[in-house]
Amino acid sequence: MFSVFFGQYLLNQGAIDRETLSKLLDISKKTRVKLGVLAINSGLMTVDNVNKVSQLQQQTDMKFGEIAISEGLLTDPELDILLSVQDSEHLKLSQTLIDQGAMSLEEVEKYLSSYKSEFSLSDEAFEELREGKARTIIDTYLNFNQDSFSDLYKEYITLFYKNVVRFVDSTIHIDHVEVIESRQYDYIIKQDIIGPKRIYTGFGASSDVLIKIASEYADEAFHSLDDYALDALGEFLNLNNGLYLVNLSDYGVDLSLDIQSIQKNHLIESNKVYSIPFYTHFGRFDLLISLNPIV
Repeated sequence: MFSVFFGQYLLNQGAIDRETLSKLLDISKKTRVKLGVLAINSGLMTVDNVNKVSQLQQQTDMKFGEIAISEGLLTDPELDILLSVQDSEHLKLSQTLIDQGAMSLEEVEKYLSSYKSEFSLSDEAFEELREGKARTIIDTYLNFNQDSFSDLYKEYITLFYKNVVRFVDSTIHIDHVEVIESRQYDYIIKQDIIGPKRIYTGFGASSDVLIKIASEYADEAFHSLDDYALDALGEFLNLNNGLYLVNLSDYGVDLSLDIQSIQKNHLIESNKVYSIPFYTHFGRFDLLISLNPIV
């Protein structure tokens, strides 16, 4: 999953175009990560160290790890760690970029470093992000500008993100929060959470994207947004919100759910609603959440 996020970052930086990124992500699924790239990503070796070992490899039939140990650049336990994660998905894009000539090893290291810096990621947080931990992804990408309900929003979005990965598309990535006062969608699937504060939740998208979401969730091929497809979309939101209420009840917070509804050609008009873009392999949809009344 990290490959998708890092790939989007490279795209945003103008380091790669969308067509090339798509091809490289496909290739990366079959790529085996080389130890040199692993060593750099883990911080165990520098680019200069890796280049030195690679040059020595051309003069002998020894393996990369054997040379690195003999040169004092790796220890046996460190090599064992690298070998254990050699097939990790989150490093395959880096290797593919190098193998396909899209970037040099130095350029990959530079962009990984700038990625960490831009999002203020500690080594620990960066590792959690590469492992696909949902809350770290949410904390990294979503900034609610000191909104007093930021934690409430993030808890909800983390759960929603996990359920989209589980039921709809495991390759999704999100982008930064948008604050909107007016926006129109083909359809919005909505459900209010009722308690001391009334929380508006929902998601909106084009008909084509919603058909795909319904098909993936229901494990049935829908070809239009008929009643069965719309029911599946409502059930998905209801499932997510039901789990959210169960989680809150563990902390002694009792809330209830309004009946989910479908709004066609709906124009959102509100003082403030947060929109979080979710990008799937079949298109974008927006998660919508707010503590303000929405018409």
